[in-house]
Amino acid sequence: MSNALTQDEMRADIADALGVTPEAIADDASLIDLGVDSMRMMDLMSAWEARQPGLDYMDFMESETLAAWWGIVSAGQKA
Repeated sequence: MSNALTQDEMRADIADALGVTPEAIADDASLIDLGVDSMRMMDLMSAWEARQPGLDYMDFMESETLAAWWGIVSAGQKA
């Protein structure tokens, strides 16, 4: 998958949505506590799903860290 989404791109997208630097998004930080609400999550997922179809919103809702979200995305890339 040549246009595969990377964890660094996800971090940058989340940081952009929150108005912070990518360095402010730790792998194990609660994205909810950082300010990712359901609307931001939907916006992020819309952009990511354009590159990786088949992402499930509920999987992301049940997880709240970048590490967990990356686990969902990377598992889909291996499928």
